[in-house]
Amino acid sequence: MQAQVRACPALLDEHRNSPGLVLALLGHEAMRRLRGAHTVHGLTPRQFHILGLLHDRGPLAQTSLAAETDSAASVLVTLLNALEADGLLARTRDPRDRHRHLVVLTDTGRQRLRAASAAQQEVEDEFFPSLNHSRRSQLARLLALVLDDLTGGNKHCGTPASPDGKTP
Repeated sequence: MQAQVRACPALLDEHRNSPGLVLALLGHEAMRRLRGAHTVHGLTPRQFHILGLLHDRGPLAQTSLAAETDSAASVLVTLLNALEADGLLARTRDPRDRHRHLVVLTDTGRQRLRAASAAQQEVEDEFFPSLNHSRRSQLARLLALVLDDLTGGNKHCGTPASPDGKTP
């Protein structure tokens, strides 16, 4: 008697529609492309994030910036040192609390952020060619919900503004 061979779907085919796996694969490719866009402008994605926070929120205490970026103080200082050396930000004493340093985006930093943001937008346009504006907005909202669930907070208030003040 011949054993019957049962056709089984391949494991990866079965998981192709798994949101977690697809997100992981897309995340890896998105980071590679975004890193390239930021590097052209002399920034890492983490540095871009720091400059974006300073742009959106104004001067921040180093401790607040460490919390916002989920960075250890020593790691943040290393990132800030490089950005300050390039003239993209400045650290000053907080006039209300002389023990605190405020981190401030400079005009040079604002210009670099604007250029890197435009490069990032080009990468996103290439990354999502089949998604129109409405679908991209929907995807961004859904991903923000997932992130908020994971981080236990609501750090995403609507659609973020780009450095030129427009919403994407």
